[in-house]
Amino acid sequence: MLPVLFHIGNFPVRSWGLLLMVGFLAGTWWAARNARRYGIAPEDVWDISLVGLFGGVVGARLFWVAQNLPYIARHPQEIAAVWTGGMTFYGGLFGGILAGMLMCRRKKVNMADMADLAGLAFPIGYFFGRIGCFLNGCCYGGECDLPWGTRFHLPNGTMTPPSHPAQLYAAVAAVIMFLVLRTIERRRAFPGQVILSFVGLYAIYRFFIEFVREGATADLAGIAHLTVGQVFSLGVAVAVAVWYVLAARRPVRSTTR
Repeated sequence: MLPVLFHIGNFPVRSWGLLLMVGFLAGTWWAARNARRYGIAPEDVWDISLVGLFGGVVGARLFWVAQNLPYIARHPQEIAAVWTGGMTFYGGLFGGILAGMLMCRRKKVNMADMADLAGLAFPIGYFFGRIGCFLNGCCYGGECDLPWGTRFHLPNGTMTPPSHPAQLYAAVAAVIMFLVLRTIERRRAFPGQVILSFVGLYAIYRFFIEFVREGATADLAGIAHLTVGQVFSLGVAVAVAVWYVLAARRPVRSTTR
């Protein structure tokens, strides 16, 4: 693992934080490059994305804090220590979308079109973020007896047994999601279709990836022997499916050019 890539003076440049920013810049660049096809100015994409990034970081950390209240109660000084990791994707997604929606309203940008642009940018950012997680040694999977089983350093100085490199599985899933969403975007039937498809695909992926993380970095929810992430993903998948069907029935044409 390589949690610290290098130092600038006494300041450590952490792999997770750096890769997170690389993912944000790559995803936003892609969205800005394709913005005019949606009738959106590229500079508006950057402005909205920056606000969305802030909302995403806040949301991701708040969700993580809520999931780890016993630990935070013992270490309250770590509530804002986002540079060490400890973020949840769902929290970041919802926080980023909410902040982005507020900025869209301020700039009078169509929210559904901007959301569809973001829907293809998210897998790009997610890919780099998960590579950062692998280097940081967090979000790993359960024990693995396959040839690619990886041992991760723990904060207490010990190492895990050979474990699933769930972060790399996630990176591969991000590439697949991007390719599927690119196909959907080319045939976009209604505004919002891409972002709904992304959230739905992520929920499906997250449900299954939790099986290799269970007992390591995924906690049981006590419901049908599923983890917290799986229970939440099932709820999200159902909500997305209902929303998708209702949106597809509306007589609204896509504005993509």
